[in-house]
Amino acid sequence: MIKKSSLMLLIIALSGCSWLGNEAQMSRLENGASKATIMPSGLAEPTFTELMPIPDIEDPRGLVGTRYELRRPEPLSTRYGVDQIVIKKLDDAQWVFLDIPPSVVWPKVVQFWEANNLDVIKADPGAGILESRWLTARAGEPEAVFQSIRDGNVFRNTRDVFLHQFKLRLEPGVRSGSTELYIEQRQVPADAPYRLDTLKWQGQSDDLVLEREVLKAMAYYLGENISQGTMSMMASSLTEGRTELIPDRIKPELRYKLDFNRAWATVGDALENANITVNDVNRTQATYFVHYTPSHLSKPGFFRRLLGGGGDKTQSVQDLYELRLEAQAGEVMVTVLQDGEFADGLAAERLLKVIKEYST
Repeated sequence: MIKKSSLMLLIIALSGCSWLGNEAQMSRLENGASKATIMPSGLAEPTFTELMPIPDIEDPRGLVGTRYELRRPEPLSTRYGVDQIVIKKLDDAQWVFLDIPPSVVWPKVVQFWEANNLDVIKADPGAGILESRWLTARAGEPEAVFQSIRDGNVFRNTRDVFLHQFKLRLEPGVRSGSTELYIEQRQVPADAPYRLDTLKWQGQSDDLVLEREVLKAMAYYLGENISQGTMSMMASSLTEGRTELIPDRIKPELRYKLDFNRAWATVGDALENANITVNDVNRTQATYFVHYTPSHLSKPGFFRRLLGGGGDKTQSVQDLYELRLEAQAGEVMVTVLQDGEFADGLAAERLLKVIKEYST
């Protein structure tokens, strides 16, 4: 029969092991990893594996050892008053923008093609590519041409008939979790002596108005059907965004994987959507001159607007910044300057973060 004193000693021993283990873990967290055991000479040296590696601390902002007051966190929403589905245009480029991930958009795009007689001959959800077969349509206005393709009742030996082929490109949008849809269209006369299988895509549509007609029809279709939730696992790899914020205590950067014209327009559009005042623009020096304060409200509430508090009434010199754009290695870098020098790192990062969230 076990005595009570023995039982108590056993309980204390077991709890002591747990306590000692916790103490060892706390000591390890405070003091770092212990040195590897050195085996006496003559004994086989085992392979030591670090089971709990302690990663190095990355501190691009240089905040280690700094004490500061924590404020209310900024909102995580990525939808800031931009319509969920819109058609964008820049020079000859035009596309459908959706504030929805590519994996959700892909199945609906395939359904649109099937519903509009755009017979698919190539579908690559991992690359976001759809190609139709060559389709017949009567010559005429773009709306009538697209309707002729939908009807699918035109034969090649009919007069004034053209062959059309469409290619869709689905890409992750500039904003995180968004999608951009591009259409390329090409056409040849039905009686032209071409080998269709030898024709190459040129990167631009032969008929930009017909391209827009298809984009418009697709935007309306997606607007009506996108809420009927399905998603493609094969298209879920299309997640790499084209905007990246690089924090740094001296020179934070906002990087766009876009050509310069698109990046310039994107920054200007973001400033407008975020309700940030642009005092001046110098396209030659690729610079926006803006007024921004940490207390800036991109969308003031109803009562604030009603009482006339929708924006800053006074502009302090300390709140004037320069946004400098620079093309570099296929990307465009945006940095923040003040009085010709790099602005305070935290203030610059805060401003760049707002621009990033409003970029479309």
